[in-house]
Amino acid sequence: MILATVWVRLKAHDAECWISERDFDPSLHEMLEQPEPEPPPEPEPGPEPETVVVEVEGTPPPKRQHPKPRTPKGLTIIGALEDPQLFGGLPAFKDLSTWTAWLVFLKATYGLPLTKDEVAIFCQHTGRATYDPPYGGWREVAAIVGRQSGKTRISATIADFEAMTAPEEPDGSEIYAILVAQDQRASLRGLFRYASVPFERIPLLERSVESKKAATLTLETRCVLAAYPCRPQAVRGLRARVVVCDELAFYRSSEGHARDLEMLRAVRPMLATTGGKLITLSSPYGQTGALWNLHRKHYGVDGSDVLVWQATAPAMNPTLPPDYLARMEREDPEAFASEVLGQFRAGLSLLLDPDAVADCVDVGVRERPRDPSTRYQAFCDPSGGRRDKFTVAVGHWDGTSEQAVLDVVRAWAPPFDPATVIAEAAELVRSYGVSEIHGDRYAAEFVVSAWRQQGCRYTASKRDRSTIYLNLLPLINAQAVRLLEHDLLRRELVSLERRRGAAGKDRIDHPRSGHDDVANSVAGVLTLCANRTQVIQSRKVIWGC
Repeated sequence: MILATVWVRLKAHDAECWISERDFDPSLHEMLEQPEPEPPPEPEPGPEPETVVVEVEGTPPPKRQHPKPRTPKGLTIIGALEDPQLFGGLPAFKDLSTWTAWLVFLKATYGLPLTKDEVAIFCQHTGRATYDPPYGGWREVAAIVGRQSGKTRISATIADFEAMTAPEEPDGSEIYAILVAQDQRASLRGLFRYASVPFERIPLLERSVESKKAATLTLETRCVLAAYPCRPQAVRGLRARVVVCDELAFYRSSEGHARDLEMLRAVRPMLATTGGKLITLSSPYGQTGALWNLHRKHYGVDGSDVLVWQATAPAMNPTLPPDYLARMEREDPEAFASEVLGQFRAGLSLLLDPDAVADCVDVGVRERPRDPSTRYQAFCDPSGGRRDKFTVAVGHWDGTSEQAVLDVVRAWAPPFDPATVIAEAAELVRSYGVSEIHGDRYAAEFVVSAWRQQGCRYTASKRDRSTIYLNLLPLINAQAVRLLEHDLLRRELVSLERRRGAAGKDRIDHPRSGHDDVANSVAGVLTLCANRTQVIQSRKVIWGC
């Protein structure tokens, strides 16, 4: 008797089962030995008949075949959100009543009809007087909304919809749905994770996946969902059906340079031949950069080819807890206006031009040895050893080139014992012949005492941090300083932000969640070394203080 396994597949119900040897019916043997019958006539529409497949021992079971999922003709993104077999099957979209504003945004993005009430919502958030979309909607859309508004989930949904409805390329080549975030980690944890969920949990969409890797998901349509950091060179050469830029206002390179405008320049050509969409969703920051320019040029402009949507987080996500919003407004009104109300921070800009900083760097020079004929000075930015770095910088004035020269900068990362670090810093400055060190007024008495114990005199600076940075600005612009090749220093310098003060005096500080410990010491010593009269006479520098 033939040892066999019978596989019965009910294609109409997409189910299958295996009948073991113990349950094998001997009559099946006779049936298998009969000549193959003529093919039956074309069956009437309806469930397909059972299929019997016999596997002789040693032969691998037949590969399970799934019919390619077909998205209905004329399917819209709203239809996909309402369909429980598509995005509507996700828990987040079970109840669309809390997504009203986002549904209007999506309809407008694709040029779908709006009701009278929806037109009012559209005009409220776009500043436009009428709803007159181009055929198929706007090809470039920017949503400027507060945090926790649902923008990352919506942007991932747009990318998924574009990928699953993408027609196959005539030559079988791949086309991309690009997901861009600040860095690869953010792209994978946020955008790509949201975009992957429907293809893991919705059976119809799960069957459309051809392959999945760490940062890509390829569908049978040959459309590839791919996560990228904000590195323009990484996406060049690709063709895309859609590009989603998440948190565009915060794109920065590893050196601290703004990359928002450069990123948009890189992705726009990817959509030129595909008719694809560029979707930007971001919370706002300062009145500078690519997102601010989009808002300034296109918000409230009827007939503009770029749709700009601006809204508060509660308007887009009415489920936000009122106590959370009240606490944010009470504790940090400036952040509340930007991160909840979706407003650009007034009077905020970068202090230093990255190119001007780069022009002052002596490439390849990381530290300069002491010259016995040179008089050096030192500046310190102390720290208690818990949160910030303890930094010290040594520099001198070069009378020949008429430049303030940075010779060495050191930083001690927390945690540390301040007394031990001050001892090490004192040894460093003494090696350059320095016995007096300047610095800020942090824990003044302790710092003065600790430096005194090391044989050095500590003098608290009369200038505050903002004044020091404003004094550095004209020196940088006139190339009256020479910096070391120091990556952390360069990042901190080009990230410094200038805020308009209430009394007319600008305030300079590091960005949110940033640091400026190294930059503060370097700015302090360079402005200390630069003789004000010499610089004004030789370089005609106008000081910004």
